[in-house]
Amino acid sequence: MAPRAITLGVLGACALAAGASVGGCKGSATEPALSKKTSPVEEGIPNVPVPPEEGPKLFATRPGTKVLERPKKGATALGELRVGAAVARATQPYSTKDCPGGWYPVRPRGFVCVGDEASLTAGPVIPAPKSDRALPYRYATVASATPIYERLPSVEEQAASEPAIEKHFGKLTKSTAKGLGTGANDVPLDARSNPTGLPVLAKGGEGVGADGERTTASYFADLASWLPPPTRPDQLLAPVVAGVLRKGAGIAIADVTIADGPAGTRSFAVTPAGQMVPLDRLEPQLGSSWHGTVLNEGEEKVELPVAFTLRHDVYPYDLDKQETVKLEDEELTRRTVVPLTGRFRTVDDVRYDETKDGHWVRAKDVAKVVKRSKFPDFVTEGKRWIDISLALQTMTLYEGHKAVYVTMISSGADVLGDPETSAATPRGTFTIERAAITERLDPKEIQDAYEVLDVPWVLGFAPGANLFGAYFADRSGEARYHNDIALTPVDAKRVFAWAAGEPPTGWASWEIPEDQRVTVLVRP
Repeated sequence: MAPRAITLGVLGACALAAGASVGGCKGSATEPALSKKTSPVEEGIPNVPVPPEEGPKLFATRPGTKVLERPKKGATALGELRVGAAVARATQPYSTKDCPGGWYPVRPRGFVCVGDEASLTAGPVIPAPKSDRALPYRYATVASATPIYERLPSVEEQAASEPAIEKHFGKLTKSTAKGLGTGANDVPLDARSNPTGLPVLAKGGEGVGADGERTTASYFADLASWLPPPTRPDQLLAPVVAGVLRKGAGIAIADVTIADGPAGTRSFAVTPAGQMVPLDRLEPQLGSSWHGTVLNEGEEKVELPVAFTLRHDVYPYDLDKQETVKLEDEELTRRTVVPLTGRFRTVDDVRYDETKDGHWVRAKDVAKVVKRSKFPDFVTEGKRWIDISLALQTMTLYEGHKAVYVTMISSGADVLGDPETSAATPRGTFTIERAAITERLDPKEIQDAYEVLDVPWVLGFAPGANLFGAYFADRSGEARYHNDIALTPVDAKRVFAWAAGEPPTGWASWEIPEDQRVTVLVRP
């Protein structure tokens, strides 16, 4: 079952093609082969050598450059390249049928037509995403409604496109920089994207100034490449304004460039698609640093059962035969991971679960993930699968019968409703068929409140339903979306790395081979 692509829709004809991004990830033997078994219908698919990583390059010049299974218009798409990506290609085209510029085999598989969407010479320069971090780009939300520009606007075009721009700059002169704390990319990750420690605001970190402080003024300052603005040929022919983003809209920022503005030099955020947004109308979004926990690893390994506290005012208890004592000085913050022993007691009709440190927590204060005694029929030794409980809003990753990671999610708001007619996540057994570094969020997932041009680490697991990383809100543990399942950025990166593997260099999205797909069990 092919999952639907996340679409923006609200800007319609404005063509806000904020592309997905995977370029810059080093190619290696761990890249997905993107191969699949040949069926009778697919006989005749060219079997060509994989272009060497060090070979000549093909450049994607527009968002959504398709990689096709065959060198033929209308062939099955294997994925898309990000705009500005350089992908290893064959020296010579396979053919020129229906493509005068030539169908070139690309790495690791498939064909791209050189023409409107791709070139043999370098196109727009847009920095690649960072696939080793919880968030592949910097992110921001719109503080006040703003145009999104197809190309770098002149002073006159800015004045004409931004009503009351003088008043806007007047407010800016009175504003002061605000301090920012830690975020998703301050959480250290190991080679498998497992979180390995607390978030640290380090000197030299993203958006940290020379004084060791991170502020709204410093957060994007270190992004400026001072390169010429990455204007694509098709942008030169389009209206300068692609559309208007409402307050609260979210975007990914790949770069920052400068131009003359009504009040002097003005900085513009460059999206992964090469569009421009005035930086002075944006607020940094660092993404939540909260995440789940690794299971069954290390000297002090955490094992199931575990509990997540549901509120801030949760306390452990001491129980004895005479009384129940609340430990007032040991309040547990919301979503604290509490390892359990599996033992429980009922006192005055209240159930308590024993914690590994010898205390007790009330069952009504926590969401508890227990150790399974029975497994679905599809589970075999080493098989990767995901167990999602909508009632508990939890997710557990398994490799065969071994649980390896557990966390909290945010599913469709109508938890057990009909996914066809309500805001409910589909229930059943599915497989993750498609991966994308970043895509637009369907507006219905946030009640059409605003636009989110880019969400990271998208995994399509059912028609109309995806897993994704939410940098603009932290709702894990609460059912708040439509059909999708949201994770914090750290959790989303962990799941994506485990389920989709290392992104092919330069690819924005790709179909996952059948023999590599992870099974997803979504249950009440």
